Amino acid sequence: MTTLWRIDVRLGDAPPEAPLRRAVVEAPTEVEALRIVLAQAEQDRSDAEELLQDGQEEVFSRTEVREGHVEHQGHTD
Repeated sequence: MTTLWRIDVRLGDAPPEAPLRRAVVEAPTEVEALRIVLAQAEQDRSDAEELLQDGQEEVFSRTEVREGHVEHQGHTD
């Protein structure tokens, strides 16, 4: 039998109305519910790191173009 768990993650003296993460998950035990939320947090972190890398590449590309250094040039034949 599964139970619906509401998990709020807070750090330090964060106000009660502002958790860093709030999740409602269905799991058989508290431990399994925490594992699910942890897996979601790890995936979110991985996704954010990928976006950061993509964003950094875009910023570097714009800077290089402004400075006249074009990494990839389109050629027409």
